[in-house]
Amino acid sequence: MRHLAAGLSTLLLALVLAAAAHASRSPSPQSPGAAFTSAQQSYLTLAKSGVAQAERRWRDGRRGWYDARLGDRERYPLATIWDIVPLFESIDAIAIAQPSAANRRAASRFASGAERYLNRGLRPVPGYSPYPGDREANTETWFDDNGWWGLAFVNAYRATGMRRYLLDAERALRYIAAAGWDPNGGGIWWNTHHPYKAGEALASGTLLATLIFQQTHSSFALGQARKLLTWANSSGFSAADRLYAASNVSPTPIDYIEGPLIYAQATLCRLTATPSECQRAETLKSTALSRFGYLLDFSPQYDAIYLQWMLALYALDGDRSLYALVADNARDAQTHAVNGEGLYLRSWNGETLPTGYALPGMLQTQAATTSVFAWLAVYPPPA
Repeated sequence: MRHLAAGLSTLLLALVLAAAAHASRSPSPQSPGAAFTSAQQSYLTLAKSGVAQAERRWRDGRRGWYDARLGDRERYPLATIWDIVPLFESIDAIAIAQPSAANRRAASRFASGAERYLNRGLRPVPGYSPYPGDREANTETWFDDNGWWGLAFVNAYRATGMRRYLLDAERALRYIAAAGWDPNGGGIWWNTHHPYKAGEALASGTLLATLIFQQTHSSFALGQARKLLTWANSSGFSAADRLYAASNVSPTPIDYIEGPLIYAQATLCRLTATPSECQRAETLKSTALSRFGYLLDFSPQYDAIYLQWMLALYALDGDRSLYALVADNARDAQTHAVNGEGLYLRSWNGETLPTGYALPGMLQTQAATTSVFAWLAVYPPPA
């Protein structure tokens, strides 16, 4: 029996390595100097136009940053992390797709501005608070914000090659690990008030740890990814259809929680030759595609995150249906989401977004749709 188990183990490892070899031949981010496909060029043009609109319409010249909403007259009008993270990702993706000097400078300039959200007053270690300039220890801070912000810093590192931004990403992970993890029951809290364990924080934190490990081979990052996934996959933190739950008080699966967790496990499988993670990622992928379908209408800021990481999964495993998923939604967004001012402020089916999801004139809505175009510019379509 011991020899049979060893033989099966060897076979599984061979399958994993074969999958990794296949992934190396799958679509990958554009390399410097490589010619774009016409599809990538079209998406790049749309992404640049969307970012330019954000710069013209939401940039607050007096405060040197971006407002959360058009014509914002609030006392604190600047965008929070959640308001602006899709713009951060859009600018990163443009520079990854087309690494010109100008695009890399733009990515570096934005990432440097994003460092303003670091709150050194937080305990037990610094982390990123919602509003630029927050400095108090008792500032209410969200752990999923730190995960999404950290992921954008990882992509800023990919876009610029500047290790400074990778260190910024590591700060986010260390804050999640030190302040967000519940040492008694496991899981990541929603925010520093500890109302519940959040799927969003679990998803963004797990993927952040995975991508930092991919870039640095840090044992700390790998340990965090493993700890979070072990908890998620063994604690019952799952919905009835075996996807991950929104929280420990809501079993509903949400697409932008699933996408990052699927991609994290598919990536870890290839980095560490762990067949069980490949199998779980493949099962979760099929379930998610069945659950959410191919045309999304939740809300751009959520759906865009799901599409970003399902598109990255396409580059990893070569599944053409994943590219079709993203391209079909991008087509609908381009056709239906534009309002009379040429801004992407509607849902992808052309409807006005419910106020529970988006207030009128939000930077987040414009930037989330723009980010889908930007990531499609990074990866070539199937041959």
